[in-house]
Amino acid sequence: MTELDRAFTFHIEGPLTDAHTLPANVLVQILENAQRAFELIGMQVEGKTVKSRARLAKSSAEKFQLICQLPVHGCYAMPVVVGGASNDLFAPEQAAAATKIFIDLMIGIQGRDRHEMANVLIDGSIRKRVLESIKGMLPQFGSGWRLDVHDATGVNVASLGDWSASFIDELTVPAEELAAAQTVTGELRNIDFAARKLTILYPVTRREMDCFYPEELEDLLFKNRRDLLQVTGMMILDDSGIPKAIDDVTDIREVDLSPFSFSRLERETLVLTAKRPLKFVPVLDESSQYICLRDESLGIEIFAETRQKVAIELDEQIAMLWLEYALADDDSLDQIAQELKQRLLLNFDGVTHAA
Repeated sequence: MTELDRAFTFHIEGPLTDAHTLPANVLVQILENAQRAFELIGMQVEGKTVKSRARLAKSSAEKFQLICQLPVHGCYAMPVVVGGASNDLFAPEQAAAATKIFIDLMIGIQGRDRHEMANVLIDGSIRKRVLESIKGMLPQFGSGWRLDVHDATGVNVASLGDWSASFIDELTVPAEELAAAQTVTGELRNIDFAARKLTILYPVTRREMDCFYPEELEDLLFKNRRDLLQVTGMMILDDSGIPKAIDDVTDIREVDLSPFSFSRLERETLVLTAKRPLKFVPVLDESSQYICLRDESLGIEIFAETRQKVAIELDEQIAMLWLEYALADDDSLDQIAQELKQRLLLNFDGVTHAA
């Protein structure tokens, strides 16, 4: 058993690493959630079962500690070795086993391989918690960066982006719940860990709303305890049809208003690339329930409840504008539309293929 069996590298790709640097909050996001994933994987390696908060003893946690080495010059590469100081004779072997599980999970997520997920992590409760931790490592929708994992030999074994979070949702939430789930934004007022309940103030009605979450989402509450939260689950209405509670919570996130980045889209017969990455600054509407993007120069106006929906709508609107204006004959456009066409041609390169 050598150190290579416990080593891999995180590569962060995208415009935010153009200067070979990385914002501290992104690095913390990746490493903090990766460490939690390894601690959970360590429970399976040690043959333990999940209890209330699924915490490893300090002596066990050290065996699965991520040791960061000096960053490598490039996009932004962070070499990692698994395993801190431990007197356990089997610690290197167990750290290597956890590393293999982690890399296999990343490969399975990239390949959208449901069968692989179940084989790699047999315990469903541990698997769900690990996947939530990996989801926390990933870029937010529209952030414009990508997380690659290279093995100890430098081979890129997995590339994960914001799209990977959707597959994790499909793995951890029943399809009927995903289809029926709604997202509410509110101010955090109280957390009752014993009852697995958080209370938010719903801005639309100025009433408090109780939200009931499953045990495996408890970690999210420790990481997302700011004033404004987005809670996704099954909406419960009162007799007047007004939301009063959320049951079967599937996600808890801080409201993220960091800029959206657009670089490229591929859709059916269209490949569209921004000549330089475009940034869009989101804001909340007056009700705090919708994230809004506007760009008057490009004719973009988007309202959606979550970053994921905003990112999807942004792609759809840009594709629609390109097809209806950039590719249109000047004779079919009035003066304002022709000016929009020129701005689109100035910002994007497009290629269309036969169906």
